[in-house]
Amino acid sequence: MQNHSFLSIAHKLRHLFLALLLWSTTGMGISAQNLPGVQPESLSYDIIYQLGFLWKRAATATLQLSVHPHRYSAILKAKTLPFADNIFRVRDTLVSTMQRNKELLPIYYAKLADEDNTYRKDEVNYTYDGSATTGKIRLYRPKRNIIEDYTLTEPGIVYDMLSIFYVIRSFDFQSMTMNQLYKTKIFSGKSLEYLNIEYLGQEILKQNKQEYSTFKVRFRFYDTHGKKTSDNISAWISTDSRRIPLKVEGKLALGSMKAVYTGE
Repeated sequence: MQNHSFLSIAHKLRHLFLALLLWSTTGMGISAQNLPGVQPESLSYDIIYQLGFLWKRAATATLQLSVHPHRYSAILKAKTLPFADNIFRVRDTLVSTMQRNKELLPIYYAKLADEDNTYRKDEVNYTYDGSATTGKIRLYRPKRNIIEDYTLTEPGIVYDMLSIFYVIRSFDFQSMTMNQLYKTKIFSGKSLEYLNIEYLGQEILKQNKQEYSTFKVRFRFYDTHGKKTSDNISAWISTDSRRIPLKVEGKLALGSMKAVYTGE
């Protein structure tokens, strides 16, 4: 197994499990105190890997959100099961702090990846000047004994692999039309990446012997030259006020992987 952790998908959702570039141009005026999909929670997932006709539960993940007077704090953790540890051990964590406003402006982001005995850490500290986002990026690479610092400034709002989840979950899906497309940008490592989010309407999802009413969305990722950086990823989000990501599914270099909600 190569890097087939849940976060390899979450990173690509860039990673939710989630975002519009300019809210003022989309007409999504949402109260900061009543954002759907943005409330205290602790969600659990099974990570299932597929190769050929074989589907195998290989990891678990948890997604948690805490609400504070002026900010939101989110943390996503994933770890491989004991049998998978013997093949490719993964202990990954994403951390995001966001302003408690309708744009969910990121304040701080960190990715801590402990994969196959290799540790890496990425950090982003955000500042805004009203028309642009600046990310102060620090990459820790202990194996190479280096720390790299970068500064990226981009017009509009730039998100990260975790805060984007909550932005997407707070969309006003009911007012969206089939195949409606939204675009945003995210900081990914030392680079900027473009994310297009396509709304695919409502769909009944059959999962864990239950049926769920969901909003389905598709994600496409591009670099600054317009080159596609990964296969498309699909997500199913519950239509109730909690807007739970019920399933996230995408292809990998070998086979595919899905994250399936198991409950709290």
